Amino acid sequence: MKTLEDESRLTIEACHGSTAAFEALVVYYEPRIRRMLYSLTHDVQLTQDLCQETFLAAFRALPRMKGEELQFAPWIYRIALNQLRSEWRRRRRITWVPFTSPTNQGDDLSEVPPEEALVSDERFEEQVMERDLVARVLAQLPPASAACLLLDAEGFSYREIAEIMQDSLSAVRSRLARSRQAFQQVYKRLNRGGQS
Repeated sequence: MKTLEDESRLTIEACHGSTAAFEALVVYYEPRIRRMLYSLTHDVQLTQDLCQETFLAAFRALPRMKGEELQFAPWIYRIALNQLRSEWRRRRRITWVPFTSPTNQGDDLSEVPPEEALVSDERFEEQVMERDLVARVLAQLPPASAACLLLDAEGFSYREIAEIMQDSLSAVRSRLARSRQAFQQVYKRLNRGGQS
């Protein structure tokens, strides 16, 4: 995963109470967290609420953290997924949608809401169909498997995914292998026209 320059320094300063350092971390990670949460919920308002709760929880917890040991990216993603899990328990159902941008422009899309990205591209219909297919495939996978695939697509290492998912490294490797295989099978089946 691409990281912020001087992230460790900013993390240490934020742990020592620097709001400017925390703000720099928020500015960098908020679009990524928002994109991940939107991809998992497909609900703009819920995404905004969860994103706000994520950074509020992080801000409250930072003074208790050891900045020298804290890896900010896995930690903030773990907080976001925990916020989402809490919401799942409240709602009992969240719609899963793809994590990747429809235009495959990577970080350039982080500033553009997913709904606007579809409108701006010339291959709109093809991308909408592909996005819908990926959404249907992810919806048929267990939530933990879909989350692992989405984090992998975001560029996290296996170790970081294990940290975020609060699982062992071997469990993540195994889950990703099974999830990729299941994704391919369901994708092929649905792409041939069969719907489940």
